[in-house]
Amino acid sequence: MKTKPAMTNEHPNIVTDTTNNAKNFKHLYFITLLAGLLVLWLSIGGFPIMLHHSPNTVFPSIQTNDSTINPLKNIDMKNGKAILILSADDWSNLPKGMPARRVLVCTDAEMLQQLKDIFSFEISGGDMATVESELWVYSHDTLVLMTNIDISPNHVSIQNEQTGWAKSIEYEQLCILFTQFKPYRKPLLTLQ
Repeated sequence: MKTKPAMTNEHPNIVTDTTNNAKNFKHLYFITLLAGLLVLWLSIGGFPIMLHHSPNTVFPSIQTNDSTINPLKNIDMKNGKAILILSADDWSNLPKGMPARRVLVCTDAEMLQQLKDIFSFEISGGDMATVESELWVYSHDTLVLMTNIDISPNHVSIQNEQTGWAKSIEYEQLCILFTQFKPYRKPLLTLQ
């Protein structure tokens, strides 16, 4: 009987390369899974990745010789959206009941109309350099207002180049309204 010659492994690296490829694939799969879970957790928690494509401020043309202003006075809010982008530094001083999230959104037409009606401010003539939170207001998918905003239980104020520092006349109602804004729950937010 003929016996088969013993098999020799002429290419030992083939087995090693296959094993390394499987390990690399497992590592890549695990890292991708972790990254996906992180993005999902951040978006569900109201911390999306944000892309800004807008100038520093957008403010409607208004008469600033008056001591009070309402920058939303002449804006159609029926098909609008308001986005609060809150600085992490401001989270500890938010009104009671307001979610400490990076991005809060309102698309409800009644709430936006209420925002328009109570968004009156008294111009102080001063300037505040450390306001980092922002309010973006859209009407029919067009950005109509982008201003820095400071929200606390004792006041709501805006800061921009046109008016300087301005304090809300109806800050208590604004605080109540802002507590009804919802966390933005998508992984990516494009602001333009």
